[in-house]
Amino acid sequence: MSLTGRREAERERHDGSDPLKSPGYVRRLWLSRAALLWESLWPALWPLGCTLGLFLALALMEAFAGLAGWLHALVLLAFAAALAASAAWAVRRVRLPGRAEARRRLERDSGFSHRPLQALEDRLATAPSDPGAAALWRAHRRRLAEQIRRLRVAPPAAGWARVDGYATRAAVGLLLVVGLVVGGADWRFRLASAVTPRFGAQEASLPPRLDVWLNPPAYTGEAPRYLDPAKTAGTTLEVPTGSRLLAQIQGGSGEAAMTLGDEQLAFERYDAGSLRLERGIETAAGPRSLPVEIRRGEEPLGAWTLQVIPDHAPAVEYLKPPARSRRGALELAYRAEDDYGLAGLSAEIRRVDRPEAEPLRFDLGLPGGEVRESEGSAFRDLTPHPWAGIEVTVQLEARDALGQTGTTEAFAMVMPERTFEHPVARRLVELRKMLTLAPEERRPVILGLRGLSMRPDHFANDFVVALALAIAESRLGVDARPGAVAEVQELLWDTALHIEEGEIALAERRLRELQQELMEALERGAPDEEIERLMSELQQALDEFLRQMAQQMMERMGEQEMGEPQPLPENAELLRRDDLQRMIEQARELARTGARDQAREMLSQLQQMLENLQAMPMQQQMNEAARQAQQMMQGLQEMMRQQQELLDRSFQRSQQGNRQQQQQPGNQEGEGEGRDPGRSSNAGDAQSQEALRRQLGELMRQFGEMTGEIPRSLGQAEQSMRDARDALDQDQPGQAVQPQGDALDALQQGLESMLESFAQQMQQGEGQDGNQAGQQPGEGRDPFGRGPQGRGLDGDDQVEIPSGSELRRAREILDELRRRREDVDRPAIELDYLDRLLRQF
Repeated sequence: MSLTGRREAERERHDGSDPLKSPGYVRRLWLSRAALLWESLWPALWPLGCTLGLFLALALMEAFAGLAGWLHALVLLAFAAALAASAAWAVRRVRLPGRAEARRRLERDSGFSHRPLQALEDRLATAPSDPGAAALWRAHRRRLAEQIRRLRVAPPAAGWARVDGYATRAAVGLLLVVGLVVGGADWRFRLASAVTPRFGAQEASLPPRLDVWLNPPAYTGEAPRYLDPAKTAGTTLEVPTGSRLLAQIQGGSGEAAMTLGDEQLAFERYDAGSLRLERGIETAAGPRSLPVEIRRGEEPLGAWTLQVIPDHAPAVEYLKPPARSRRGALELAYRAEDDYGLAGLSAEIRRVDRPEAEPLRFDLGLPGGEVRESEGSAFRDLTPHPWAGIEVTVQLEARDALGQTGTTEAFAMVMPERTFEHPVARRLVELRKMLTLAPEERRPVILGLRGLSMRPDHFANDFVVALALAIAESRLGVDARPGAVAEVQELLWDTALHIEEGEIALAERRLRELQQELMEALERGAPDEEIERLMSELQQALDEFLRQMAQQMMERMGEQEMGEPQPLPENAELLRRDDLQRMIEQARELARTGARDQAREMLSQLQQMLENLQAMPMQQQMNEAARQAQQMMQGLQEMMRQQQELLDRSFQRSQQGNRQQQQQPGNQEGEGEGRDPGRSSNAGDAQSQEALRRQLGELMRQFGEMTGEIPRSLGQAEQSMRDARDALDQDQPGQAVQPQGDALDALQQGLESMLESFAQQMQQGEGQDGNQAGQQPGEGRDPFGRGPQGRGLDGDDQVEIPSGSELRRAREILDELRRRREDVDRPAIELDYLDRLLRQF
């Protein structure tokens, strides 16, 4: 052996290092064997795991609770046999991997070729005394040993797909998860019940478990309560009357019973493993204490004392006596309350002379949702009703969810009636009232109608009135139906309105009808499309009503001479059309965002202001506005006259100058002498033009202060006057003609614009506030007399109007809720929650 070979052999013997005995190789070899065992064990345990998982899932979901004892036992035996067969099959399939298999897996996982680990365990086939062969063998082993450092063990593969091609394991796993969720904290009892079949009347030997729930009535808005016997036993609980007590017992033995006050109540079997009892809790008078005890056999399971709170009848009262509003409607100011919530609020009107007659009933309306207290004013126009002007009694009635009612005292009054100024209209209303008091006495009414028909000059020979009188007379004489009287009364009422006020009465009636329809739609939670339609119709009806009122005031003003306007009352409030329309738009936006209660409050406030609207302050206000408008238009017409005179003089001088130039084309000196008188006239007209321009500027300023805008044509006229003045200053009357003509045309257009603006001003009823102690009435308030941030007429926060950003945010949230509700793939509990949220909108 060479010296080098001997040294290497001695070093190998001295180190004693064998790659197959290194700690890293031994550890990886054991990991490889464990992976092989895992891969062999998982497929073998698949039937056993699925069978056991299916049994646990069914047990947690109490699938065996309703089975008879013999069937339950048979199912348990079937599962036991299946588990045993699965275990035997697994034992036959599982085998322990050997060293060679583990080594071969290591080589595959490490990506080795030619099986180097097997080569390391080989021995030299030649004689070890051959130094060359020994050296070559040692070099070969060193090269193989270096590869051991790159050994790796791949994770084990379950291999279930080979034996479970239909993925049954996923279905079993899902059922097990559902069972765990359903079983919850009751999983021990459910598993014990699943492995314990019951035969005949035999009960399980498990300890009894008691579950008790108290479910208050839905109208109280209170949530159900769970009574844990371990935590709440022996306590006193307050429960509203009408609550339901639900008790359920699982396990134990013996008869189960509940002692509720003086009653003994037996439980009923709910299924094979539980007993159940449900009982309502009622009380007729004041608070009542009810002892509750539940026992199973001789064992007490729970005891409580229930303090039953009665549901009192609602209470309602007048805030002030019912009265007639300024516009003839019946005003009812009320306050109603109930301990758990009001279900309805209505008014009932009965005739004093005929109490047996069918009463007149109408709802006052309540905000949506749970309303325990409501305070407000309701207006109802009853002047068209046949009972108007006769003695009646008014009574308010509040109802709760149980049907209990609370009423006010019957208030005696004369039902508000409309006051007519026209004698024919007043006579028609009197005849209508005669039919109400004595409907069987038709003869006097027929004679009265005939007498009116014979004097057509008393109603300006109005063909419509004459035809209505003839129809009413004929119907009363020929039609014997009971309903004919009501139809004739309605015809007489419409005819009286036509005579008295013409179209304004019909516009006012339509406005009130739409207000009532909109309030009722908001109360019952009508769809958004219906609310939007009614809002638009209300806006149009308000426009028509204000237009008719303005037209009526202007007609009355034209019939009488203008005098000094009387001062407005100290607490008068002036309304503008734009502000009323803005109020409707705010109510519309509130309804769109789901704040329907606030929309109802705002509409109620609008209704109250319209009912309190008086014609006389508006007429005084419009008298003053008309006086100012008349003065402005007269001043503008005077300007147009003066401008026409300036235009005529400028045109004449320009024509004279042209003729002189034609007669003396080369005589510059003569031309200059001929222009001296004209030059002085041009300078005077320039001063007159400037004075006229200043007058126009002052008129524009006054008009802007009065209306808030200045017609563009007046500004163009002012510029044209400026150009004409400059031309006259330069002694060029011909250059001033065109600007002066433009100024005259612009003044004419400005006059037309002013007339249109004044007409709109009269329709809107816009005026100036009167002075009061150096302060404008309503200063710091809006046109409704409200303070900042939506304060009401009396300064209190009656309607809190959200800001624009809040409305936009509310709209976005509402749209997102609706979008999520349309997703039917969401869980049922979430969809139910979304429904309850959207129900408020």
